[in-house]
Amino acid sequence: MKVSSSTVSLKATLRATLSVATLSLAVLSFTGLTGCVATKPNETKHNIVINAQGVPNYYRVKNGDTVGKIAKRYHLNYRYIGRLNKLDSKYRIYTGQWLKLWEGRGSVQATINNKPSYPQPVNPTITGSSQYGYIYPTNNAMIRGFGVNGSNGMWFAGKKNDPVHASQSGTVIYAGNGLAEYGNLLIIRHSDELVTAYAHNNKLLVREGTYVSRGQRIATMGSTGNTNQVALEFQVRRNGTAVNPRLFIR
Repeated sequence: MKVSSSTVSLKATLRATLSVATLSLAVLSFTGLTGCVATKPNETKHNIVINAQGVPNYYRVKNGDTVGKIAKRYHLNYRYIGRLNKLDSKYRIYTGQWLKLWEGRGSVQATINNKPSYPQPVNPTITGSSQYGYIYPTNNAMIRGFGVNGSNGMWFAGKKNDPVHASQSGTVIYAGNGLAEYGNLLIIRHSDELVTAYAHNNKLLVREGTYVSRGQRIATMGSTGNTNQVALEFQVRRNGTAVNPRLFIR
């Protein structure tokens, strides 16, 4: 689920727990809180960290975003985002603006020297993997399995632009290259507990907030990030902890 021979190990990025209240979908669906207005973007660079729920600590506002839409996408309280970023009463935001989505250390793993640490792979006790119905993200040969040489996922060989498919239906909660080691990275949320990550892609074919179906083409294979060959690194994360994808694949 970034991701790096490490690895969506989304570098300790995926293991912390965000302790903020969430609103019901009915409340969050009220997205008329604010519209984006073009302005000179804030060029400040941030060290992006992703917590156990797949929420980045910073999010860059895109055209068409509203605080309500962003809150719904990440299962957050829009009022919390407003307070954290000292927004006005109309929750006005701007294209290119960086919004902080969570802060503090607490249960959040801090990064040191811009290099997050790696949690050790753990095999949870799960019975009956068929209930999950996940599929392999590619038909290409696997070149490294979960737990081999510290791998937090499965690695697949391939040629540039070979298709990458969603292992299960869900919502894209991250699409970008903010975690340099993982290159062009996609993270898909499937439930409150489970996310999958697809790293080192050449092209990302879906955007954040997009709902994708199992088997849908979501990216093309590449060699971005810390890898010297075209390959796909695929991770499954359960409550932020890397787990063996085979436990979920039918």
